[in-house]
Amino acid sequence: MSIRWSAAEEDLLVENLELGHDLHTVSMVLQRTPYSIAMKLVDLTVRGRVVVLAPATFDALSNRSRQ
Repeated sequence: MSIRWSAAEEDLLVENLELGHDLHTVSMVLQRTPYSIAMKLVDLTVRGRVVVLAPATFDALSNRSRQ
């Protein structure tokens, strides 16, 4: 059985990912399993709350928007 995520936990997950923390670190911060973190990331992506980009893709989009 999974424990529900609060909005604050979801925000903390996103914040930690934006800071570049790895899955293991985020799981320790949120006291959840790495699998639970990964599944929540999938959920947030499906709901359109998170967009995951490779660094090179992000850089290309950033450079394009400055033109």
